[in-house]
Amino acid sequence: MPIFRRAPATGHPTSAAPAAAGAAGDAAAGERRGAAVTYIAPGTRITGELGGTTDVQIEGEIAGNVDVDALVVVGARGSVLGPLHGKAVRVSGQVAGNVTAAERVEVGAAGSVEGDIAAPRVVIAEGAFFKGKIEMKSDQNPEPRRAARAGASAPDTAPAQEPRNADAAEAGSE
Repeated sequence: MPIFRRAPATGHPTSAAPAAAGAAGDAAAGERRGAAVTYIAPGTRITGELGGTTDVQIEGEIAGNVDVDALVVVGARGSVLGPLHGKAVRVSGQVAGNVTAAERVEVGAAGSVEGDIAAPRVVIAEGAFFKGKIEMKSDQNPEPRRAARAGASAPDTAPAQEPRNADAAEAGSE
């Protein structure tokens, strides 16, 4: 019985990164078995910019800009100091910087975010730490829902005010 597993037939070496991503609750990476995952291991420190189109699992430290067009998972041992952008972002570690996502931002119970969050969908679990503001808007409708409702209710209130002003003007002229 061999101790080490051989590389699959596809030619890609087997690594612990996809298993670690699945262990961290990364359902999206788990659904795409064989998909590339960039894994920043504990004890690794990166200063500068991180970008790309593959999923990223951060268990180490990144000081700088993270801009990825895929899922970004900040694991329980991971930390990011700087702005973080991804298609979807899950935080179980620490982030000190603004977080933006095209689809969704999730802050787990052990997660910590100090910065603003901008995404169409935001989930902050009970017990998570968050200090900042949240802006929820979609790419299809960049106007906040509150502004859309205010615009729709404005015509209803304007005619109701006109008769009051007209009555006040007539009463003042008598």
